[in-house]
Amino acid sequence: MSNGDLDTDGVRFRLFPQAPVSPAFAEPETVVIRRARGSIGPGPSDERMYVADAVDKTRPYAFPYLPPYTGPVEPPVQPGPDGNFDHLEPGTRAFNAAHMYGTIRFVLDIWEDYFGGPVEWHFAEDYARLELIPHLDWDNAQSGYGFIETGFGFDEDYGEHPFALNFDILSHELGHSFVFAVVGTPPAEQVSAEYLGFQEAASDIVTLISTLHFRSVVDYVLAETSGNIFVPNELNRFAETSPTHQIRDAGNSLHMEDVPDVRTPVERLTGPEIHEVGQPLVGAAFDILVELFQTILVERGLISEELNALSRRAEQGDVDAADEARIQEMFDAAFEDRAGAFAEALIDARDVVGAITAGALTRLQPDLTYPQVVEAFLQADRDVTDGDLQDLIAESFAWRGILPPAPARRPIRLAGRIVRRSIVIGRPKQSFNVVA
Repeated sequence: MSNGDLDTDGVRFRLFPQAPVSPAFAEPETVVIRRARGSIGPGPSDERMYVADAVDKTRPYAFPYLPPYTGPVEPPVQPGPDGNFDHLEPGTRAFNAAHMYGTIRFVLDIWEDYFGGPVEWHFAEDYARLELIPHLDWDNAQSGYGFIETGFGFDEDYGEHPFALNFDILSHELGHSFVFAVVGTPPAEQVSAEYLGFQEAASDIVTLISTLHFRSVVDYVLAETSGNIFVPNELNRFAETSPTHQIRDAGNSLHMEDVPDVRTPVERLTGPEIHEVGQPLVGAAFDILVELFQTILVERGLISEELNALSRRAEQGDVDAADEARIQEMFDAAFEDRAGAFAEALIDARDVVGAITAGALTRLQPDLTYPQVVEAFLQADRDVTDGDLQDLIAESFAWRGILPPAPARRPIRLAGRIVRRSIVIGRPKQSFNVVA
């Protein structure tokens, strides 16, 4: 489901597909939220969430300081006469509030499709709705018990910019809420680096898949790379804070031995180190997405198996500069006049990986381990594709040093190429908040 797939009779918002500090996405685009006109009220708000635009909030929520916010707030943002919110002007406080709501609702719609039904908030025992705080005097963002709140970033060239306008950060924070709701949380004394790393990884995967629901992002990434997505591009840069800086990289090459040991006591790890613990999981998911995309391209006659194999070798660092140039030339030739077909292949890969990710989350428990995460992906794949991606999933995680594939799942290798089958396309309270 992309914004282009949504019913045109829903409620319109204008969202930035990427942080507006990126020149390619400096203008917001219209998306349609699948809600009846009049069902999204002032705030914006609905039965699942509401914006509380706090005035001069300087203290981030932390237990026992939790919603609802009782200080002064800006007047609720009003819909236009037609019930839409696309009349608001970027650069205004009202636009920021509507952008935060619109992004969270958009991403929730996407993932409830993948989950196959509503995601019940993990805080439903105490709060009926998620509180959204778009303006906090803080250089970060966080998701916690009953809330998501965002502060501001600063860039020397672009100055201060609100994280309420950063789609990557907002979707990442909602991803934490999905993990809280679907997987749950262990008791405070049992929270491990492995669990927190998984929290970050799952939230990044939510962002990766959600971003691809903007057709403009799909088209831009493909135009930028000609479909050679393993090279650095807009898709694998998360939470951009300037055109040249991002917080994390989905297309990373990290193995488990490159990141802090998951057995390290949580109190010995910094926030950035917790993010690092999850990066091999994110990298594996990115590899699965791109390799599935390329497999679909081969099956549809859009690229050759030779190019597919060369590209995979390049991703593993097994080619020289001349080979890399040749790979790009081959992608350029294949992509010419076929942009639409490439986009359809990437969207199909997106939806398969999104459905598998959602299915994996529903199979996990709070005391999870990374090998159990891989097994959950394998089990979900058996539901989504009848097991067509077993080898790809097992190999992708194993390359990162997570659960080497069992003998029965080893791919058959002929002339150095991988031969795969055709592809057919309410929880306990957490005692901590997750900070971006």
